[in-house]
Amino acid sequence: MWQNLIKQILVFVLVAPLLTGCWDRLEIEDRAVVLAIGIDKAKPGDEKETSNATHILNQDSETNKELIRITVQIAIPGRIPLGTGGGGSDGTSAAKPVWVLSSIGDTIEDALMNLQQQLADRLFYGHLRVIVISEAIAKKGIENENDFFRRQPQVRRTVWMVVSKGNAADIMKATPQLERVPTLYLLATLEHAREMGKLPNIFLGVFFSASSAKGQEGTLPYLDLKKESNIELVGMAYFKKDKMVGTSTALQIGHYMAMKQINPGGYSVLQEMPNGKTTVMFKTTHRKSRITTTIRNGNVHTIIRCQIEGDLTEKSNENVPVTKESLKKLGEKIQEDATTGFGKLIQQTQKAGSDIFGFGEYVRATRPAYWNKEIKTKKAWEEKYKEMSFDVTVQVKIRRIGTKTN
Repeated sequence: MWQNLIKQILVFVLVAPLLTGCWDRLEIEDRAVVLAIGIDKAKPGDEKETSNATHILNQDSETNKELIRITVQIAIPGRIPLGTGGGGSDGTSAAKPVWVLSSIGDTIEDALMNLQQQLADRLFYGHLRVIVISEAIAKKGIENENDFFRRQPQVRRTVWMVVSKGNAADIMKATPQLERVPTLYLLATLEHAREMGKLPNIFLGVFFSASSAKGQEGTLPYLDLKKESNIELVGMAYFKKDKMVGTSTALQIGHYMAMKQINPGGYSVLQEMPNGKTTVMFKTTHRKSRITTTIRNGNVHTIIRCQIEGDLTEKSNENVPVTKESLKKLGEKIQEDATTGFGKLIQQTQKAGSDIFGFGEYVRATRPAYWNKEIKTKKAWEEKYKEMSFDVTVQVKIRRIGTKTN
């Protein structure tokens, strides 16, 4: 009898913890699910909108100059499309699936707390997918933004953070035709660009890691909103610590990815044939690269060796044949132009003191004695990077010319 009683007590003790799993549950309908956040500089007079929910004393005029505007997209339960039909659970395909709200504050958390005062449900960031920062905010510095999103446990490191050429609020309010949920369209734009080899995998966590490294700086996608609410990837924004110091062109993203050996290849170049009578399109399909660092006369010297494979996808003049000799000369011409383009991108980032390639990390890994004696800090490498010499060599191979024989 005592043995059976002990067994029953043990079973109860083991099962009891399993029955408490939902004691603190919060229904999804009771959460304000934030899908995207846009961050802009506040305009003069916007301070009148703030509820001052976090201020003990009134703001002074100096504080008002640094206010920011937060614009968020909040999912409306039951209106998010669940299939190819595009309609919500209520059967109304015309109903808006997101609610766009904005608020003013001194910091990200301050603005979000002021926004919380306007909502009945608690803000939830577990499904946050995109963070859009205006170019004005990025150039001023995103130290506060980095601090907030690092400390927020609900924000995933796989979130995309991008820089908008215009106001971030405009992207939050955009209504693209291919997707009812604006955030999902923006997310698809970035994800598909990455899959097609047009954008490296620079999630929020990758940006944090690069910005924290002593020998590297971070980059973010640089977007522009067009008239029809379509979003164009116009380049990459590169940073020096927490401040944006420059942008690249779209094709320079391909140069960056080639030197970093990021595949697949996705960019094409318009090139004139050696005979000058026609132009062709060369599309990169695969990239291979090797980076080595040496010390010459007390300074860092970097050697970049790139191999690019691609296809000839178009020829403008049908009467000009494609021969082995012309393909060889075409490859040499592409090599020459690519070498020049790669060098210009490095020089461009050197002028800004932003080592987006991580050459400093190569020095730390392969020349630790030199790093510990001559450099030591991130600030010192910023100055050393400006003086770094480099040698770029590009080898191009045209593998296919399509189904035509000439």
